[in-house]
Amino acid sequence: FPVTICAFNENNEVIANPDSSRFDTVLMMDCSRCPYDDATRSIFHEQVREKGEVIRARGATPLLFMTWAYSDKPEMIDTIAREYIRAGNENKMNVVPAGLAFSRALKNRPGLTLHTSDRRHPSLAGTYLAACTVLASVYRIDPRGNGYTAGLSDDEARFLQSIAWETVKELAH
Repeated sequence: FPVTICAFNENNEVIANPDSSRFDTVLMMDCSRCPYDDATRSIFHEQVREKGEVIRARGATPLLFMTWAYSDKPEMIDTIAREYIRAGNENKMNVVPAGLAFSRALKNRPGLTLHTSDRRHPSLAGTYLAACTVLASVYRIDPRGNGYTAGLSDDEARFLQSIAWETVKELAH
């Protein structure tokens, strides 16, 4: 896949790198707070719709990357998941359920460290889990048995691979 760097200009318009390369899929992600907070939820949905239309107009498929709850507010995932799934359904976009994978992993292994010390951003294990979820969701590749562990123990990598696969399969049904 060719890599195209996209960003937003001062008018909040999608801009791409200046070369003529095409891209077929754009993975959109917002912060965990935006779909969670009552004050910003409508803006989240508006931006998903607007940016999705721009992406489709340029011939690509928009996907949503569901973020995770903060480690000190695990209850956030119920609202985050509901709003990402709603946005996906309303805009005919598939959702990469990274947030649900985080929640499932922590329910199965409560001592697992998926966040950095700021309680919001992913640790190495959290990043690995999110990547496995992308692999399973976007590419439809079962991450279980993947030899790349990113420096995690084999046991931890296998666990996260399984969590990603199970979560993606469950959301697809």
